[in-house]
Amino acid sequence: MKTGNKAKNRLQQILEKDRSVLSPGSFRILKKELGSIISKYLDVDKRKIKLIIEENSNEGYHLSAELPLKPSVKAEENE
Repeated sequence: MKTGNKAKNRLQQILEKDRSVLSPGSFRILKKELGSIISKYLDVDKRKIKLIIEENSNEGYHLSAELPLKPSVKAEENE
């Protein structure tokens, strides 16, 4: 199996697992609400938030979140 097909299959498995835990609508709401809460403290790029629900044989499910931060004005000034 080619690498591209492996990646596609893995992504499909992840999406199927996500849907088995939360409906697509609930998943979108969770993503939006997490972005809103985190953005109270950090400048998060809400359009690029990624959530993944994975099953762990020992502990049930894990929710992983990738919350990319926008470049800060201070960081840009220092460059």
